[in-house]
Amino acid sequence: MTGFKEINGVLNADNVPLTDIAKEYGTPTYVYSADVMKEQYEALAGAMKRALPADRQPLLCYACKANSNVAVLSYLRSLGCSLEIVSEGELKRGLKAGFKANQIVSTGVGKTRSEIISCLEAGIHQFNVESFPELKHINQIAGEIGIKATVVFRLNPNVSGGGHHKISTGRKRDKFGISEESICDAYQLASEMEHVEPVGLSVHIGSQVFTVESFKTAFEKLPGIVEKIRENGHSVTRLDIGGGFPIIYKDEKLLDLDRYAEWVRDIIMPLDTEIIMEPGRYLVGNAGVLLSEVLYVKETHDQDFLVIDAAMNDLIRPTLYEAYHGIEPVENRDAPHHNYDVVGPICESGDTFTQGRDLPKMNQGDLVVVQSAGAYGFCMASNYNTRAMPAEILVYDGQAHEVRARESVEEIIDLDKIPDFIK
Repeated sequence: MTGFKEINGVLNADNVPLTDIAKEYGTPTYVYSADVMKEQYEALAGAMKRALPADRQPLLCYACKANSNVAVLSYLRSLGCSLEIVSEGELKRGLKAGFKANQIVSTGVGKTRSEIISCLEAGIHQFNVESFPELKHINQIAGEIGIKATVVFRLNPNVSGGGHHKISTGRKRDKFGISEESICDAYQLASEMEHVEPVGLSVHIGSQVFTVESFKTAFEKLPGIVEKIRENGHSVTRLDIGGGFPIIYKDEKLLDLDRYAEWVRDIIMPLDTEIIMEPGRYLVGNAGVLLSEVLYVKETHDQDFLVIDAAMNDLIRPTLYEAYHGIEPVENRDAPHHNYDVVGPICESGDTFTQGRDLPKMNQGDLVVVQSAGAYGFCMASNYNTRAMPAEILVYDGQAHEVRARESVEEIIDLDKIPDFIK
């Protein structure tokens, strides 16, 4: 990873030794590299600039569910990102991070009344509508508060693209979007409503899309549908083509961004619409690590275990998705290799980061990092076992900045209330 390099035998984040971060902020701690985020953004934006005219550049809406720390959002905004949200909480985070409401796109299959009202009153760019009931709900609420809602319809293209079945979103059996057979009916219904304005379509086939041709397959569904909608007398001025670009966890083949940009140029651009994209994991995934300490080295006749102070409540991806994450020591990186299961302290067999992994030999008190943890790490963390949430550190220009303080157990417990009837 570009931002995480060994210097004088110690793993650094943007030239800050992780040993220093652990000493000052403790462990477990999420550490993010601003340099990696910038490199990822510039790679994607650069590919678009090479392929598309200056006046047809896409609106790059960062899918903030990947990592919604306000400092991370603010930094990506400073680079040129707009924002994609899936909740009222993310809307509030985005506004606090300095995004203008008209830079924000709202998606998700279960938008609540409160979320819809907040987005309408803020004046967001658009709602990506996923069903007929949702469309009717938005129209009703918009009428009640006297604000017309701008909507696009999410097409379910029946294209599988996600790197795991739980993050593939474009198949017919998935909960997302409206089928190709029904999308024109949705557009027609919206055009007859007083309080919504239909302006286009969106499509998103999943996350961590390894089969890159799946993007092209999904894109090729759009011209025919757009043509049919326009033949029915409706305007199509926006196309949201989603995200899902893969990052490196192990040995994945990355997306050829120039090739992808050519598909956008050749398939999407001729449709003469505003183009919106939703990169999320791609911008932040490889920009973060989970820094942890070895609590014990447990040796048995069958297997040796590294018991670290990070757990499944801090990073749930290995348990939830059977996901691979690279693991490496911060120091003594050239030590002879030894075979370990790397596990956390929670009383669950699933609290395991890897099994049977050959790693440099480590000892109690050594520091270790779980790589590629910048996306779907802290934002999916929990207080299971009444464990406090980790600190978050953003490293920029050789300095570590605490962007979220470590939670205390007292803060967790103080949220509980004992009713008066219990004596």
